[in-house]
Order: sequence, then structure tokens, then C-alpha cells
Amino acid sequence: MNHSTLFIFAISYSLLAAAPKAPPPFNTQELSTPLLKPAEALKAITVPKGFRVQLAAAEPMVQQPIDMAWDARGRLWVAECYTYAERETNFEKKLKDRIIILEDTNHDGVFDKRKIFWDGASQLTSIEIGFGGVWAACAPEILFIPDRNGDDVPDGKPVPVLDGFENDKVRHNIVNGLKWGPDGWLYGRHGILAESLVGTPGTPKAKRTPINCGIWRYHPTRKKFEVVCHGTTNSWGHDWDEHGQLFFINTVIGHLWHVVPGARYQRMYGEHFDKHLYELIQQTADHFHWDIGKEKWADLKKTGMTSGTDAA
Repeated sequence: MNHSTLFIFAISYSLLAAAPKAPPPFNTQELSTPLLKPAEALKAITVPKGFRVQLAAAEPMVQQPIDMAWDARGRLWVAECYTYAERETNFEKKLKDRIIILEDTNHDGVFDKRKIFWDGASQLTSIEIGFGGVWAACAPEILFIPDRNGDDVPDGKPVPVLDGFENDKVRHNIVNGLKWGPDGWLYGRHGILAESLVGTPGTPKAKRTPINCGIWRYHPTRKKFEVVCHGTTNSWGHDWDEHGQLFFINTVIGHLWHVVPGARYQRMYGEHFDKHLYELIQQTADHFHWDIGKEKWADLKKTGMTSGTDAA
């Protein structure tokens, strides 16, 4: 596999029909265009010169993927989320989320082996591998699922390492984005729709750390939790460059943000916990993804794409 290979999860009920059956997806979206089969979707994708796109897995081998992580053996661990739903559907009580392992045994770029590692999760948003097990964000907790001997079978029940992540009032933009940082800490993200009071299990309220929207981190051996930066809206991804500088992306307001530890960034609404701030830091990017001067982003759902937003 070379670095120019991009892996695609596509939708198909015809590919790999012998794979283990899974609960049927629950789709409430109104589709304006028909779903494409994997081969059709592959043809519709365009990439820069020197890149190529290859189909690595499709339904039913993988369903509802929400996050993934690679292990030291080159296998792909995927978090399948079935419990993301509005409160009125009560869907999370009917299904459970799960973690699966995909392996390419003949190294042709297509996963041909699949195993379910754990199928008892609820509100699973992300996973990470390390320290003899799997870390899973399952609001209101961050869980550690031990597998010390590496036989792909949990050694016991998941162990909560952090709790207090709000999941009662909201189902959207809850804790997510587990990823190891170059400093050895486990990093994660938090959305703007709810306020969480985070700590190790049993920590009294007065000693818990509040977080609303921002980036946080947890040390796996010192068991310490702290907020790296506050602000923005709903961060969807973060990563480090070759200099160890952390960047994260965001939706609704500014696209790209360069992390300064302790920073207070612009918020979409509401106020920071610290009300005595001189000035909030704006986005690092030099553009917006909608015509911010003439329209509100929420109006686009009603009016559709405008020429100004298309240009942005």
C-alpha cells in the first residue's frame, strides 16, 4: 500500500454477501439523489494527479462507520454507530454500537477478513488503540476495553476511565475524536450544545473540569484530564503537522484553527466560562464556507446553495 492510496467505505448489499449479518441501518434522511453502488461511486470520484481511489470495504462488511484507527499489525479497527438518533426515536435502546476489525490478508488493498471485537456500546463516536486495549468514546464515559494478550477478545468488561460527558440533553456533537498526540496524551473533542463536567469516576463535582466546545486531552498513565483550548462550535477533526503543531477543523463558523494551549477562540454563540477575556482568537484560515456577509448558514437549508456560498 502506498501513500497515494485512498480507502473508501461505500454502500452495497451485493459485495461480500457472506459477511456476518448486521442490524439494518436506520436512515431518516430525505435523499435528493439515488444511492450509488460502490463501483459507480468509485467512477464518480475525481482526485489530483498522482492519486488513486480504491474500494477497500463496503456493506455488509462494514456499516454505519463513524471512526477508525489502525493497529500495529496494519489492521483497521472501525467504530460502527447505530445509536445516533433523535431522542423521540429512542433508537439507542433497540440497537447497540460495535467495534469491528478489518484485515487485508493478501495485501491487495481490499479487506477480506472481518471480526467483531465488541458489540455492547451505546453512543460510540470514536476509538483508539493502545496500552493493551481499545479506548472508546461512549458518552457519558470514555471506556478502556482491555485485551492484554492481543487475541482480539476483551479480557473483561469495559473500564470507565473518564465520565461526566453530557449525553442526556443532546445527541449531537457529543464527545468524540480520540487520537494519540505526539506527546503521549489521548486527545479528544467536544461540541457546543452541552456543558460537561469531566473527571475520573467518583470525582466530586467541585473538582471536575468543565468543558463546552473545545479540545481536551487525557494522560493514560497519570490519569490526568485537562482542556487544551476552548471555543469554536463543533470540531470534526484534528491532527498534528511535522513540527508537532496541532490543528483542528470546524463547521458552521471558521474552517481551520491552529491550537494554542490555553487559547479562547471565537464561539458560535454563548459565552466562555471566563467572562473577563480581552479578545477572542479568530480562525486561522483565510476563507469561510458560506457567504458570511450576505446570508446565515442555517438559511441554506431552506433556500439551497447560493452563488456566493458556492464561490466561497
